[in-house]
Amino acid sequence: MTHRNLYRTLATAALALPLLSLLPACGSLSGQQTQKQEQHNRWNQTRIGVLYQLAQQQYQVGDYDKARATLRQAFALNYPHAATHVLAAKVEIEKGGLQVAADHLKTAIQIDANYVEAYYLQGVVYQRWQNNQAAHDYYKIAWEKKPNEALFLLALVEMKIALNQQDDARKLLEEKLVYFEQTAAVRAALARLYALAGDHAQAVTFYRAASLLSPEDLTLRQNFAEELYFAGRYSECLPILEDLAKNPAAEDRASVRTVLGKTYIALRRPRDARSIFAEITRDDPNDNLAWLELGRATLQLEDYQQAASVAQRVLKIEPRNLDALILLSLCQHKQKQWDSARTTLAKAHDVAPTNPTVLCLMGVTAQNLGQKEQAVDFYAEALKLKPSDPWAEELLATAKPGAAVPAPRGQ
Repeated sequence: MTHRNLYRTLATAALALPLLSLLPACGSLSGQQTQKQEQHNRWNQTRIGVLYQLAQQQYQVGDYDKARATLRQAFALNYPHAATHVLAAKVEIEKGGLQVAADHLKTAIQIDANYVEAYYLQGVVYQRWQNNQAAHDYYKIAWEKKPNEALFLLALVEMKIALNQQDDARKLLEEKLVYFEQTAAVRAALARLYALAGDHAQAVTFYRAASLLSPEDLTLRQNFAEELYFAGRYSECLPILEDLAKNPAAEDRASVRTVLGKTYIALRRPRDARSIFAEITRDDPNDNLAWLELGRATLQLEDYQQAASVAQRVLKIEPRNLDALILLSLCQHKQKQWDSARTTLAKAHDVAPTNPTVLCLMGVTAQNLGQKEQAVDFYAEALKLKPSDPWAEELLATAKPGAAVPAPRGQ
């Protein structure tokens, strides 16, 4: 290298030194800014965590206004925190602010798409808005994201029932029975589905299992007893109902007493039934269903005038009450008041022209008035509407021995 080239190289290096000396300073400044931002974020994260815990405590004790105020402080930090928005939604749901709750939940999902509770609560909001399809869809997302949560499963099943998808709901529950083998609510939900389908025997099975898993749940015991009643297992449901009727902690004692009284009637214990329904009607004189059951118990006691009086009491309020008309006609039959019974049953037929019981009673009335052929027509019509009805078959066989049983309608 020549002296001239060496000089030029040294001169260039000398000029570069001041510039190079600036580079560490610039890098240090950038690092300091990043560090400061991280410290600020960590501080906001810590602070929002503290505010969230405070707001959660206020929410849990029901101090929703204070919880709102605390959450506003948290949102002022402008730090993305999904749990805070979910808690705010819970507060708004309690206060009836459903739209505000929905907005918070939408934000929570945007912050964290895997925050499962946000989807569940959005389902709650839409359910309260009676948008069952949207509620179903949000519950389904929550359930798919967390399939081990029974609450999400049961919410989804409830919406399927509301959308008339009972078969899907039942299939879903049955598939998860083993997984949730210790969860009473799953069995109770399945029992309810069978009850809605009219399969009371299966409903009894699942309510029994649910009651064994949760023996202190009085509502489950009541549902179990009621399904036993609907399944015709009166002797089994009686001790459960009697125990519940005496228990002041039972939530719906009026319903318990009603089913208990009907069980007494089914077991031919009319005095006990009359006592129960007399008590119910004293408590609520406007309970026409209880009055009718009182009338049935009185009819079993062969106090026909009193039973007829009960039926007429209901008919003054509800002139087209079919059960009251049938009860009155039965009292008239027992007293051999055939003309009065024909008038009463004509009104009942006008209310329910295809009711087999009314048709059979009209046939009995006609037969006792000497109108045998007309009676046969009534019995035959009843059998068309309800094939294999034992009472109608017996009445037809008595009125016209050897008569062919008519084919059901539509055949």
